[in-house]
Amino acid sequence: MNAVFPSALHFDAGLPAFLALLLSFGTISLLLGALLIVLARLRSNRSSLETRIRELRSAYEKIETLSHERREFEEKFQAIFDNSPYSIAFNALDGTYLGANKAFLSRWGISREEALTRSVQDLAAVDNDERLRFIQMLERDGSFSNMETKISRPDGAVGYVLFSASLVSIGGLTSILSTAVDVTSLKEAEQSVKRWRQKFDLTTAAAKLTFYEYDVDNDVLSWSGSMLDVLGYNPQEMRGGLDVWTELLHPEDADRATALFEEALSQKKRYIIEYRLRRKDGSYADVFEYGQLFARTPDSPKRVLGIIQDVSETKRTEKALMQSEEKYRAIFNNAPIGIFRTSYDGRFLEANPTLARMLGYRDRDELLSSVESLETGIYPHPHTRRDMLEALLVSPGGIRREIEFKRKDGSPFYAVINASLQFDDSGRPAYLDGTIEDITTRRAAEERLRQSEEKFASIFRLSPDGIVLFGLDTQRIQDVNDAFVDLFGFSREELLGKTTIELGMYQTPAVRERLYELIHAKETIRDYELTAYRKSGEEIVCLLSCQLIDINGHPTVFAVIRDLREMKRMQQLMIQTEKMQSLGGLAAGMAHEINNPLGIIVQGVQNTTRRLDPFLEPNIEVARRHELDLHRLAMFLEERNIFRYLKGIRDAGERAADIVSNMLSFSRNSERTFSSNDLSAIASKALELAGKDFDLKKHYDFRRLNIVREYDPALPLVPCVGTEIEQVILNLVRNAAQAMARAGTESPALTLRTKRMQDWAVIEVEDNGPGIPKDELARIFEPFYTTKKIGEGTGLGLSVSYFIITNNHHGHLSASSREGRGAKFVISLPLGQDA
Repeated sequence: MNAVFPSALHFDAGLPAFLALLLSFGTISLLLGALLIVLARLRSNRSSLETRIRELRSAYEKIETLSHERREFEEKFQAIFDNSPYSIAFNALDGTYLGANKAFLSRWGISREEALTRSVQDLAAVDNDERLRFIQMLERDGSFSNMETKISRPDGAVGYVLFSASLVSIGGLTSILSTAVDVTSLKEAEQSVKRWRQKFDLTTAAAKLTFYEYDVDNDVLSWSGSMLDVLGYNPQEMRGGLDVWTELLHPEDADRATALFEEALSQKKRYIIEYRLRRKDGSYADVFEYGQLFARTPDSPKRVLGIIQDVSETKRTEKALMQSEEKYRAIFNNAPIGIFRTSYDGRFLEANPTLARMLGYRDRDELLSSVESLETGIYPHPHTRRDMLEALLVSPGGIRREIEFKRKDGSPFYAVINASLQFDDSGRPAYLDGTIEDITTRRAAEERLRQSEEKFASIFRLSPDGIVLFGLDTQRIQDVNDAFVDLFGFSREELLGKTTIELGMYQTPAVRERLYELIHAKETIRDYELTAYRKSGEEIVCLLSCQLIDINGHPTVFAVIRDLREMKRMQQLMIQTEKMQSLGGLAAGMAHEINNPLGIIVQGVQNTTRRLDPFLEPNIEVARRHELDLHRLAMFLEERNIFRYLKGIRDAGERAADIVSNMLSFSRNSERTFSSNDLSAIASKALELAGKDFDLKKHYDFRRLNIVREYDPALPLVPCVGTEIEQVILNLVRNAAQAMARAGTESPALTLRTKRMQDWAVIEVEDNGPGIPKDELARIFEPFYTTKKIGEGTGLGLSVSYFIITNNHHGHLSASSREGRGAKFVISLPLGQDA
């Protein structure tokens, strides 16, 4: 809690000074008695009259001085008491109220006169057991502080306060001084979200500060405040000199912190140090220290007053250890939040250095002299202050708002302002007291958190992998993303609140139990391959990764499921591709090896035919030497069909050489070079290769097909990559032959047609088979889509063909079908080279 004056939770720290002042009234009475005695003696001793008159005058002046100081102190005390933002009350031991401040009266909605006629039992703010517990604590310890308790408000609502009380003696009578700080809003924030509960807990814990006073000349270091809460030590354990502090410094911070402290002492200046102090349990707390050296005269003792604040936690509160105006001023100047007093008409009357720095000014003096009007000096929007004043007129006891301020350079920042309205003796608004806490950093952190949550939500929602959250204890699904819904085929409503067993996603319960064993043992599972089932019963292979996380205190399993079907098909395709590449290499090697004996056979037949020719001179010369009649020999060979056999051997060899040449041409990884090609010749070559395809010959009897060639003789040469177009036509021919064979088409026929349509060369591959169903026709060019049995196709033939035509040749590939009457594929290639 922030306040203009020291925290009311520890107001009893200033009570001895107040009682001392009350005792001064006894001093005045004694002085008056002394005056009467002097007067009596003057009547009996006229010779010392002038001396006694001077003594009377001196006594009177002292009385006047004490009376003035008493009135000034009373005014300050009353201002602090009445305007504290915390509820403060004095009670007799029987519970009757002896006094209460404005905050107390405002909270209970009663007047001061009404309060003095009531007791604690009349208000019944807490239940009887809680009240008895507080009384027992007071009887045992004499005081207690910051006890959180539930109260019943006058309107029936339930609230929470931090309650403190002490037994004090006033005028010889023992009374109870109590303070209450309303923390209802923080409790409500704690109940809304666990994160904010944690912040609230940290903030309330951080409401304690550690104060110290160091006697420089005598090397005596005195501690007070929440040393036990911040560092775990009791103040008695910390008695000693400056070495007590230096021994607690973190080794990495010791030299820097001590050097800054010594520099502050030598230069007699205020200092701020950030460092780490060792707690009693051995851990270290990150702290800020604010301190200042005080010395009234060169002969008076030098003291250092300071505050140590644990910044490891998020809530800070002030602890005032004020026994004099000087100590109060030290706390005021070193407070980590801005504190102000302004006039009602809009000028700064007082501000601490923190507020000056917060607003971008060098110090308090510059702030007070530079800002002539609050409406335009620190508020970006003048109406902001006017609205605040209207709210204060309704609730003068105090308001809390989060508003925008501006610094000296005009830059904006956000802060929380707590303000109360004070009135003059005539009841007119006089000035405002309050605090300002810069929350720019906190708002930025909240914004980053919001953006982080939005980013996570986007990742969760748009992830291509299925994501599911389910409770570890209940095993019921809490949330899923769209990819999970698409993967398993259930709607979101069907999934939420169900278990995977109820949805039938696992092959066997044993698989699921094994996964839960792994989660309990490791808390994380990575890349676990399993088989699951979609709503339709389709089997899918998945890769599961999951991790145990905490959501609002409940163990939750965060699981990511990746569909491996495409990857599995890709793996098979890669294997098949590698096999085909190996087969292509083997085929090329075999073709080269076969070409050599084929060349010998063809050449041997040609040479044999030449050596049997009866008209060649070399043959005639040799035959004459051996008395051989070549004409009779030729007649014998002709009659025995030897020449026909030799011709058959030569034709077969040349045909085999052509087959090998075609195989080499098709399997060779040639460069993609456009050239002018005869589409009719490419189509015929593709048919020739299909006729030699072992699979087509063995399983589909390609020779049964009635192949019709309708080639346009006027079709010009077409710029294309011949081997790629040949690959496309061969793929279409194979698909047609396989479809007609599987359907058992009677009189299967395949037509290859080439023609020209304006600036396009067209190839049509048409069959009279079963056709393509409408629901499949739209997907036939998708990669991996196939209607063939496993092992008969990869689902890439048509997608590769589509890519070759559209991407490589800037053409078109389309399909049409009439179910039961056949299908037709149309290839369109541009005749222009740069089409």
